[in-house]
Amino acid sequence: MHLYARQGDLVIEKLDAPISAELMEHTGLVLAGRGTSPHRVAGKVLAAQDGSTWLLRVPAAAAVSIEHSDRHNAVALEPGDYRIKPLRERGGNGDRAVED
Repeated sequence: MHLYARQGDLVIEKLDAPISAELMEHTGLVLAGRGTSPHRVAGKVLAAQDGSTWLLRVPAAAAVSIEHSDRHNAVALEPGDYRIKPLRERGGNGDRAVED
């Protein structure tokens, strides 16, 4: 696995091994910010959620990107498997999610 991109408070990692979890097909999936400013997947993917982490599979020859309501540039996802999770920061009282 390696860092593929960041978009605001999301970390996008490209996985070296295929996802073993059961994946379901989604179109227009919202990854974070559902109520305010959503990070939305434009295109069709296979996905599963584990807490605040998403596992995504981008099929071959699919045009897929993650968009964030005009706050950040879109991130194009090439075919493959990804882990997408919130960025965390550590401080004196533990860690917390970074706000975007």
